[in-house]
Amino acid sequence: MVKFGVEKKTIFGRLGKIESWGPVEVQNSTPSFLTYLRGGHIPHLTWDVAGKQLELSQKHIFQLTLPSLVASAETIKKFGKGVVKFCAIPDKSAVHLSPFDPLGKLPGGYNDMKSIAIWTKNGKVSLDVAKYRNIINSFGCTSFESLVDYDCPKDAGSKRLTKTSERTRHFYEQLFENDEKVEGERIITIGGGFSKFHREKAANDLGGFEKTDGFNIEFHDFWKGEIDVNEMEELVKSVITALPPAKLRIISGPFSPPIILSLVKLGVDLFDSSWPVSIAEEGKAFCLSDDFASSLNCSRYEILDFNNEKFADDFTKPFDNCQCYTCRNYTKGYLQHLVNTHELLASILLVIHNMTEFDRMFKLIRNSISTSEDL
Repeated sequence: MVKFGVEKKTIFGRLGKIESWGPVEVQNSTPSFLTYLRGGHIPHLTWDVAGKQLELSQKHIFQLTLPSLVASAETIKKFGKGVVKFCAIPDKSAVHLSPFDPLGKLPGGYNDMKSIAIWTKNGKVSLDVAKYRNIINSFGCTSFESLVDYDCPKDAGSKRLTKTSERTRHFYEQLFENDEKVEGERIITIGGGFSKFHREKAANDLGGFEKTDGFNIEFHDFWKGEIDVNEMEELVKSVITALPPAKLRIISGPFSPPIILSLVKLGVDLFDSSWPVSIAEEGKAFCLSDDFASSLNCSRYEILDFNNEKFADDFTKPFDNCQCYTCRNYTKGYLQHLVNTHELLASILLVIHNMTEFDRMFKLIRNSISTSEDL
């Protein structure tokens, strides 16, 4: 089981503690994040570099995204030692399997009654319950998310939304029918598109299942483009009010610091690190304002875009107060040169900085919650 407890509730959000993730002891405080993996690695980092140069405040809980590995599923099964050994992920790590990649594409119109579509570099892969169960068991991850029919566009009618909710419930029930063996801890995914009614109904329908360690609120429609924060907050509220309050709540996606702060206030516990990776791949680094999370409305941050030639002759540190490996050893000018010449080292150094700052963001959020009055 995922051993999680809520320690404090405030207007800033709630503090919690994950003592263990399955058999792996972690002792991680929440709000926090899952470490995003693509191809079984932190993007652009070798495991050696990640171990030596990426200094985070808590133990990793890795988010293993399936699209980059689904083509290797049969090979991993024949390998017989699980995905951790196959990808050389550090031993005794907590690894959470997600069917989707928050930085990948997820177009609509391809799901059906028996399967959902996930997208790889080579195109669409249909994933039904039997295939997903085989992947879960052969990969041997610590936990996994249930399948969800995510195809709920904004103009979807009530009939379509009801069908997608029923299909999502059926996917979950089918996974365990006839007492099928399924390895790992269970995180149920809640869908429902842009309908508060259908999201609340899905939360009520799925929230009562036993042996569930937490809930993942599916929000891929908000992964890209301009986000209507008020709309998103209303949808999250409709789900959270219907879920068991003691269970872990997860929202995956490349969300910026202000969006994460607003979701924390609503009671979300875990996110993922896809956003700092995504901006690193654009040649950018970010830094939080000195007063970030010091009050409900303090969510300012700065982004340096090293595609900009203005940094070419700037030999100062990227960020004066940052002690990450990148800021200790390199200058803005050198990072601009690496980005401008498309050197692999650019993404390596920017991922290291951005993930370090992302980790600091959650420490600041937890500190604000801890010093706030209880509700």
